[in-house]
Amino acid sequence: MVRCILSALLLVSVCLLSSGATALGESPQTIPLWPDGVAGFAEGYQHQAFVQVDPQRITETSQAFMRVFPADPAKATGHGLLVFPGGGYSILSDQKEGNDVARYFASKGITCFVVCYRVSKKHADADYRFPGPLLDARQALRYVKINAKALHVNAGKIGVIGFSAGGHLAGMCATRYEDKLAGDPISDISVRPAFAALIYPVVSMIEPNTHRGSRNNLLGKNPSKEEMIAASTERRLSKDTPPLFIVHNQFDPVTSQNSLLLALAATKAKVPCELHLYPAGDHGFGMGKPGDTEKNQPAMLWPSLLEKFIKRR
Repeated sequence: MVRCILSALLLVSVCLLSSGATALGESPQTIPLWPDGVAGFAEGYQHQAFVQVDPQRITETSQAFMRVFPADPAKATGHGLLVFPGGGYSILSDQKEGNDVARYFASKGITCFVVCYRVSKKHADADYRFPGPLLDARQALRYVKINAKALHVNAGKIGVIGFSAGGHLAGMCATRYEDKLAGDPISDISVRPAFAALIYPVVSMIEPNTHRGSRNNLLGKNPSKEEMIAASTERRLSKDTPPLFIVHNQFDPVTSQNSLLLALAATKAKVPCELHLYPAGDHGFGMGKPGDTEKNQPAMLWPSLLEKFIKRR
């Protein structure tokens, strides 16, 4: 495995060369997260361009990247939000759980970064499994913090949001920021987010509450008990975990026990936690589907609630 060591100076220069700020409403700026070799992949790995599954989803993102959505300058708060789309660690729902979310929060004054972390639909390579996605998420957070001034964000106000498996990744960011990971670049930049929002998240890797497809793709089909516990966010909380915002439908097929266990663990650890549990059954609703109303999909209220949560930080 190649251990990539990226200096802060190099990251800044990459940022400046990638192009300047993008005006609200324009096509987002895209930034490669590993321009000098992808941490966690075997030397000589033949990276290919990502694959468009359909207009809403992509896969084969071995070379992680992120899209930048600057805040409306008239409303800018200095907050930054890294967005992790879901897709079972197999695909990325990068439109409804990525770009659409980013555009909404950018319009509210929050600069957003849609992180397209490594996933694969056709490869079972260990390079895509843990800690790969977390390496990508950390690198995105590190990049934004290093370049906070140029990106017009406050380095102390950068949080994460994730959906489904992306929620699991956001949870790992919030609870495993001190873990030493093989392949992680040497850096003195903290990868602790200021807050974490988990929307219909996968949380536990332990039966009966885990989402087996996400677990298989992240940890392999036969993970050890120790690996499953280490990747179960509800087992990793401490008093230093950042504030949490959690949304789940009560009858979601990715069981809401995930969010309930996490909220209980947060309460035990005295971590501020805002939990919204709605009496519905849909999974993967994003910011609401066409035709949704507050009556048939009350969970569609979460974006305005999260906006208030963030602006209190």
